Amino acid sequence: MENTKLKLIRILELLQKESSKSKPLTTQQICQKLEKIGMHCERRTLYKDIKLLIECGYDIEVVTSKTANLYYYKKAPALSFAELKILIDAAEAASFISENQTAEIVAKLAALGGSRRSELLNGNLIHFNSQKHNNCDLYETITTIETAIQRKLRISFYYFDLDEHAERIYRHNKKLYAVDPVVLIHNHDNYYLRCYNPEHDQMRNYRIDRMTDAEITDIPMDEKADVSETEITEYISQSFKMYSGRTVETLLEFKNELLDVIFDKFGENTPVVRKNDDACIATVVVQTSPTFWGWYFQFPEKMKICSPDWLVEECEKWRGLRYEG
Repeated sequence: MENTKLKLIRILELLQKESSKSKPLTTQQICQKLEKIGMHCERRTLYKDIKLLIECGYDIEVVTSKTANLYYYKKAPALSFAELKILIDAAEAASFISENQTAEIVAKLAALGGSRRSELLNGNLIHFNSQKHNNCDLYETITTIETAIQRKLRISFYYFDLDEHAERIYRHNKKLYAVDPVVLIHNHDNYYLRCYNPEHDQMRNYRIDRMTDAEITDIPMDEKADVSETEITEYISQSFKMYSGRTVETLLEFKNELLDVIFDKFGENTPVVRKNDDACIATVVVQTSPTFWGWYFQFPEKMKICSPDWLVEECEKWRGLRYEG
């Protein structure tokens, strides 16, 4: 039995390394190559061996001719330089992937570039205004969610926010959440789980990088979580456009409930001090563009600019325009 398993592995390796659509291997060639590495293979059993590999999911093509069968491993087409560059840029721009995970992904993608590997690693002229998060459970969480969606099963997890020191504070004294996953959504530099929460009997969103210890349960998904693709597409919002503006360091005072908002916008290394039990102050660098003001005025009565004075005055002008509009 062990020799049979080893022979299957050697046949697969041989087809992967030495065959192609333009250069398939005959039964005789495969048997001869196996003999050279000290492994006997009879012609009459080779077809059964390859058939078994195909049944196990390996992408092997069988070409039947008048004189003999030919075999080759169907390799996926190689990614072009531009395609690899786009994928690398996407990994570097994704804020929900940690710094270490980003470096690993970039290295793996660059390795596919062959002789142009150094170009992919050193030729990046694009700079992204993304702040990386530090939750290294991300891959396991995504895998768990996708598996649960396929199996239509409920998942459980813990959910946390960040305090002024960027330390985890689990919601509801580390209560175990239980939801029916519907879809993963990438939006506004974050990755979200759209799901049905049976406890509240409504659809809700949870950030993937704020979830830990995600596990699949044996509870079937509620029928209310069976949402159509059309409904999902209609729900997903579009990203804001980018505008340039004057860059300035400023002090923002805000309610404690906006700590996540501040860390998301400016990064988890943002200097934050607690003013009192209800408010914090952060030192941040902002671009005074329409996009910034649009973001700022999402939080009326919960955030204010403390300095510099000219920015406080500009804020009042924008506030006036907002109310006049």
